[in-house]
Amino acid sequence: MMAGNSAEWLRVRTPRPHARCTLVCLPHAGGAASFFRDWGSGLPAEVEVQTVQYPGRENRLGTAPLLSMADLADAVAEAIEPLFARPVVLFGHSMGASLMYETTRRLEAAGREPALLIASGHAAPHRREPKALHLGSDDDLVAELRRYETGPSALDDPDLREMLLPAIRADYQVIETYRPSSPVPVRAPLAVFRGAVDEDVTEDQANGWADLTAAGPLRAHRVFPGGHFYLREHPGEVLAAVSAEIATAYRSCQPV
Repeated sequence: MMAGNSAEWLRVRTPRPHARCTLVCLPHAGGAASFFRDWGSGLPAEVEVQTVQYPGRENRLGTAPLLSMADLADAVAEAIEPLFARPVVLFGHSMGASLMYETTRRLEAAGREPALLIASGHAAPHRREPKALHLGSDDDLVAELRRYETGPSALDDPDLREMLLPAIRADYQVIETYRPSSPVPVRAPLAVFRGAVDEDVTEDQANGWADLTAAGPLRAHRVFPGGHFYLREHPGEVLAAVSAEIATAYRSCQPV
């Protein structure tokens, strides 16, 4: 198993040592822990937010990125395991949703039971259309990333682009080479969030997550205004929904 030291892999912007549960956020391909930087202060005091920091970005810029879903899930599961002194909810966006599922398989095999999984902006892994952008040129990869931008980008700076692209390409390799042959349900309940005009996930692909939980039907299938990064467009609405799902899944996390 890859080393998954919690201090390296997890970032906490708003520490809450007396919180009743922990929300672990797993970013999208090319994303970093800072994407969820405001979530800790935007959720009830009963919830502490810890965000996975993939190697090769921000404070881990000098660490080589991992290239397979298996290695990444092994490391993340090992890093998260010590958090189970209190209930844990996992939220994965885009690539992070598939990583959340594979991480949960490993956690449950080790006797750790997440209270809830929230899959965001991503087709169920066995319903995804295969792509191979990680094999293309830098220009092709940048063009894909620009589909999601709404303002100035670090990719506009040639030096930053050269620094950032290896980790982004590695993430695309992780998700594009991940091809689960058949769904293996986890025991944790599962909810789905997506943007109403997200071109990367259809309603049917999102509903496919129901195949991956043995806890019954999807807890929720919430559709928000916006596209693939609806979280960035409507943060208040999204955080209210996350809070409500946590409260439903584990009542001790409910705001007082």
